Order: sequence, then C-alpha cells, then structure tokens
Amino acid sequence: MKKIILFSFVVMAIFATSCKKANPVGPDYTITSGVYVLNSGSWGYNNSTLVFYNPSTGNVTGDVFQAKNGKKLGDTANDLLIYGSMMYIAVNGSAVVFVTDLQGAIIKEITVAGSGSNLSPRQFAAADGKVYVTYQEGYLGEIDTTSLAIRTVQVGPFPEGILVDNGKIYTANSDGYNPSYGNTVSVLDKASFTVTKTINVDKNPQKFHKTKDGKVYLICWGNYYDVPASLMTLNTDTDVATKLKDFEPTNMAIGKYSAYVLSSWYDAYWNQTVKYFNFDTVSDSYLGEFVPSSAVTPNGYSIFADDLTGNVYIGASDFKSNGDMYVFSPEGKRLAKFDTGGINPVAVAFIRE
Repeated sequence: MKKIILFSFVVMAIFATSCKKANPVGPDYTITSGVYVLNSGSWGYNNSTLVFYNPSTGNVTGDVFQAKNGKKLGDTANDLLIYGSMMYIAVNGSAVVFVTDLQGAIIKEITVAGSGSNLSPRQFAAADGKVYVTYQEGYLGEIDTTSLAIRTVQVGPFPEGILVDNGKIYTANSDGYNPSYGNTVSVLDKASFTVTKTINVDKNPQKFHKTKDGKVYLICWGNYYDVPASLMTLNTDTDVATKLKDFEPTNMAIGKYSAYVLSSWYDAYWNQTVKYFNFDTVSDSYLGEFVPSSAVTPNGYSIFADDLTGNVYIGASDFKSNGDMYVFSPEGKRLAKFDTGGINPVAVAFIRE
C-alpha cells in the first residue's frame, strides 16, 4: 500500500500551511498571556476567522477580527505573524495582508496589484524591522514596519515559506499549480533585495524551521502520492541542502526544550495514520512519540510550540467543521482542549508579557 501525505486533495495542499509565528522570546518576557488562532476556513466560502485563547483562564473569544472591525476576515487566511506592536494576517483568497494592532483592529490593508488581479499572500517572516511575505504568483514582498510601504521582487514559482538568515532571504518555491510540483529555493541578497542564486531541493518545498542554535530545516511535501514528504537541512553558509533519511513530516515546530514533528498519511484505502514525535535536532533523530495518536483525534492538522512556556499546541481538523486545539505540556501531559471557532486551524501567534 502506498503512503499518501495528509492533504489528500491537491487543493488542500495549495491553500493550507502550518507554522509557528510569535513575538520573539526576549529577556523582558515572563509569560504567554494569550494565543491567537487563525482558521483558514474553506476555500471560496469567505469564512476565515481569528480567535483568542487565554491560557490562564481557558476562555476563548470568538472571531476577534470581525468584532473589532465590523467585517469578516475574508477567504482562506493562510498565515499569522506578531512582530513588534503589530499583527500581520495573510488572507490568500481575498488577496490582502491585514496589519492590525495586538487587539485585532485594522491599521492598514495591504494589497499589491498583479497581472489582472491582486497578488495572493501566503506566508510571513520578519527581521530587522521588515516583514516579508510570499505571494503565490511568484513574488516576495518586503513590508517596512514603520511606513508600511511594500516593495516586491520576483522569485520562484508559487513560493511558500521564508527564511531570513546570514544576510540572505530564502523562499521555498513549491510551484503549486504544476502537477509535478517544483523543487527549488530562491536565494536573495537581503541588502539589495535581489535573487542571487537558486538551490535544488526535494519536491514541493513548504516551510523552513530554525533552531535556537541556528540549524535550519526545510519540509518538502512531495507529490501526495508516490513521492513522499521529506525533511532536509540547509546550510546557509554554503547554501547546500541535505536530505535526512526516514522522515515523512507533514508539519514541524521548534519548542523551548525540543522539536516536534507531525507525520500524517493515508493508505490506499484512505485510512489515515497520524503520529506525533519528539525530534532531536542534534542527532537528527526521533526520540519516540511525543503523545500517542489516541491523545488527539485522527484529524491531526497542525502543530505549534510556545518557546517561552514549552507548551505544544496541536490543531485538529476534519475540513468541514470547527477545529479543535489541544494543549500539551513539554512532557506530553494534556493541559487543555478548546474549539478553535473555525475550520482548519492553520497558524497561531503568542502574546508575551
């Protein structure tokens, strides 16, 4: 029987992603006072939502964005980032980046004109007073966090994740509209904001993850059929990507004490298997299951880690009803479970104090 990665329909691979976004842990932060959860909703249904979870009380405030702004978030939200005093929300189907305050009130709506329509944002990264965003039409945007002005540069086809490291910017070019998928990473000089080279990687690259000691991983999703997902390391000094053996990750999160991998696949009869692993970033090996699959529904969809508290958040989705978020301690003890208030919990952002 052939393994088939979690997203059984190509359209779900195109319009869903998972990543941890948070205001960085620093010496002045002592607690995580809140967690925003972004739900992508269903493509074409204009039902993306943003909810707020208070980890101290367990209270969930539903659809914060609509309550603050008197309008819906839009169609197929894809990523969420807190950087400084502002929050950035990429709404792919609606082709807009919302910049809000930390309560979700709109400061600016950023749209970028493309050929025939506005560009569709995918994922964020931030560094040195700039927020970077990929656009599925093949562009990388740079937002100045003071003026909120944006400039763009063309990169590879259908870029997804972004890494800013070692004076360079990397985009994972999935080529998501190509049935064969892409296998490249564009490398840009950060200062000049120009592409300097292209790296070959495994098929369908999606998301970069960087450890505290600077090690970089790249998840590639394969073709959802006979080319399985893979995990690679990327040396940003030499720009060489190396495939690690025996890993088929769907999502990954770098936490305070450990890294975590969600691996999900279907067999030939569409029976799903989901595993959650502790991952050692020194030896590049699994340390056993983080939690048993029975601890979370079979609909494991996304995984995030709070690198201040060490807690791990696992999102579950059946693609048609509200998702659930499970919260675990670093030791794998279940601390909480809550309704995410929308379909497909795709990203989280942590509020620090």
